[in-house]
Amino acid sequence: MIETQRKRRGHQFMPTKAVMDKMPGMYATENTPADDKMIYAHYFSAMGDWRIAEMNAEAGEAFGYAKLSTYPEGAEWGYIDLAELEAVNVHRLIIVERDMYWEPKRFADVTR
Repeated sequence: MIETQRKRRGHQFMPTKAVMDKMPGMYATENTPADDKMIYAHYFSAMGDWRIAEMNAEAGEAFGYAKLSTYPEGAEWGYIDLAELEAVNVHRLIIVERDMYWEPKRFADVTR
């Protein structure tokens, strides 16, 4: 994936190889209850939070939980286009960053 905001972000958008090696591929957790899904990566901005449970880095897609700041009651699980998320640049002020200190944890533990 071409990173359009790498210089401003100061770090790579995709999780480290160590995290990617642990993360399940797409549809691997579809039979796992939401609270028991592991969240392997967290992205954030002033616009919201994206918590990633599954990823296909080569295809640039992920499955996770998105919660937008302007519509928090509409938070939901769904598919995320990683290239689109990485390219967010609102008025040259807001970009999406990867939480560099995120440790994988169960979704239930994230939402407490």
